[in-house]
Amino acid sequence: MRAYNPMTVIRQTSRSVLKEFFTEHRCLECLNFEKDKLYEIQDAFRTLPEGLLRKVEIVMRNVFNLAGNEAVILRLLDEAKTQDGEFNSEIQQFKNRYDMAFHIYLHHRTLWEKACTFLQVDNLPGRHWCRCPNLPKQTPRTDRNACEDLGRQISAFFWHKQVRGKKYLIEYQKRTGDLHYYFVYLSDYANSYEAWSEQNSELERKNETRVINMVFAYDMHFGTLDTYNLGGTKIAMVLQKIFCDTILGYHLVDKQILKSAFDIERLKYRKNIPIALPHVGITRAWISCLEFNYQGAGKRRTHRMSLDDVVRDDEIYSVMEHDLNRENVPLNVIVIKFVRIILEIEWNNCKRRMTIELTRNSCTLKSNADELRKIGEYFIQENGIDVQPNLF
Repeated sequence: MRAYNPMTVIRQTSRSVLKEFFTEHRCLECLNFEKDKLYEIQDAFRTLPEGLLRKVEIVMRNVFNLAGNEAVILRLLDEAKTQDGEFNSEIQQFKNRYDMAFHIYLHHRTLWEKACTFLQVDNLPGRHWCRCPNLPKQTPRTDRNACEDLGRQISAFFWHKQVRGKKYLIEYQKRTGDLHYYFVYLSDYANSYEAWSEQNSELERKNETRVINMVFAYDMHFGTLDTYNLGGTKIAMVLQKIFCDTILGYHLVDKQILKSAFDIERLKYRKNIPIALPHVGITRAWISCLEFNYQGAGKRRTHRMSLDDVVRDDEIYSVMEHDLNRENVPLNVIVIKFVRIILEIEWNNCKRRMTIELTRNSCTLKSNADELRKIGEYFIQENGIDVQPNLF
């Protein structure tokens, strides 16, 4: 992920949108955004009072992250097409992603909050996700009583096993027609934390009970459940059993929860290069990034290869073979940790690219528009990457 810098946001955003944003927060009103130079605006931003600076930076950080995520922007554009004509015409007039993000924040706050929520979920570390396949393809319970039952059972488990999680809150949000998200908040152990005072320049130590965050993402179209938690696979098994019992009314057996949801290891062999699927609109597919580990010189080494664009779809393999031959590393000793696949798709009479990033247990497809996500899921199944549908 790119490193956030507020100066980048100011530089990339048009002056008229900046003026509207800062006017909303009643600051920098002394500036003439049309005539003042960029460095004058940036210098004025540095002089904002600390409390106000903190407030605007929270929004600017989200703008920065949204503008840098093409999948989220494409999803917002697709949602705009289904909205009333006025909103669609508003959003389509912006060619700059920063302007588009600021406009949604200023004029469509509900959509903004939803986009920010799911952007944070999509950026959670992939190593903490676990997938459970072959679940009933049914509408889950989403009512308040269902969320209360789910929270109470999860809280009871953590309180009994780890003496934490006594307080709980479950929030439900529907992402698309088939994707249902349940956000779990539990109380953690009390601890002391350092923070700068909002009243002065002193560093304070505060005793706080912070939050344990967990996420359930249930896809009723494919019958899969993705769970995010920091406790590892054993905790994920318990959480997914509780979810299935409470939300789906389904008894889950242990063997359905696997540590590796995606067989990315097969992609180190040239013979397993991903192939396009023209019958579903995928006209081209190639790997743009590979990351792998291998044991060497007494320690584990990590190697990452990235290609911005390729002439041949198998170009990444030529680069990998060259690097491995130079280091005298056999192909069979490397372990693939991360793969990025680029798809060129003709969809709804337009051409677009979709990026799929995969680890052994995570996939970024959920951040795409519903139809594109289904195309991507079909692609990884047909290319033997998503192995779980055929295991049971």
